Amino acid sequence: MSELQNTFDSLCEQILKTVNTGNFPHGVLIECEDEEMSQKLAHEIANALVCTGENKPCGECSACRKASCNNHPDIYETDGRTKKSDAFTVDSVREIRSNAFIVPNEANAKVYILKNGQNMNEQAQNALLKILEEPPHYVYFIILTCQKSKMLETVLSRVSVYSLAVSNQNITDEEREYLKELVRAILSPNELRLMEHTSKYIKNNRLAGRVLELLCAVCRDALVQKSGFTGDFLFPEEVSKLCSSFTAKSLMNLVEVCNELSLSVKRNINNNLLTVRMCYEFKRAVGR
Repeated sequence: MSELQNTFDSLCEQILKTVNTGNFPHGVLIECEDEEMSQKLAHEIANALVCTGENKPCGECSACRKASCNNHPDIYETDGRTKKSDAFTVDSVREIRSNAFIVPNEANAKVYILKNGQNMNEQAQNALLKILEEPPHYVYFIILTCQKSKMLETVLSRVSVYSLAVSNQNITDEEREYLKELVRAILSPNELRLMEHTSKYIKNNRLAGRVLELLCAVCRDALVQKSGFTGDFLFPEEVSKLCSSFTAKSLMNLVEVCNELSLSVKRNINNNLLTVRMCYEFKRAVGR
């Protein structure tokens, strides 16, 4: 089995566990160069969201059978395969936005799979942003892209980003140690410890960005473990500590904070401001 397939299987299992706990976000972005694999993951998620069974997707209910045949009335797919495609014009996105406010036909959810999101122009992304900010409780957007850098930062800040990329083997010893130290600092009741750790990034935004990406993955794994799944996690000790120390809501807050801070790093935010924000946002996320 390829490493990409292993990554797919692990991520798919993690996401489906999140769906089953009822904590799945209303907007996600999946970044993957393999279009077929990203679409497969999107369909698995959509199937789970409309499923009426216990362990979603159950594969047996009417909703699952329709979804597996690409025939469920509450799963919508739009493909902006080329930049010249009219699928992602601002008017088309406005139509999607209007349709989203119509209640589902059969399921308790409406799912929109937007393929090749990197070809959505700025106007269209801004139109989509309006519903990503305040979506109806039953609406879910799954944006697929091979280049999340093509998406507006405001859009990225409103979705949870999942990357189907094989990068675990590229983690350096320095990054591993910083990640472990950051987890210990977040868990510590001593605020000074978190301040001391975040101050180490003052001269190294690149390292801060990488550690934030790793922490986001660890927090997602902790959410999965809290749902009852036990598997081979990259940082099992840190996952276990976060899982036992924080609620699912706090872990979701940490994931969102990591995504927001990662965007700040990419905008080359002032180093001193970054460390202050990291310290404040981590404490806020866990209710301290």
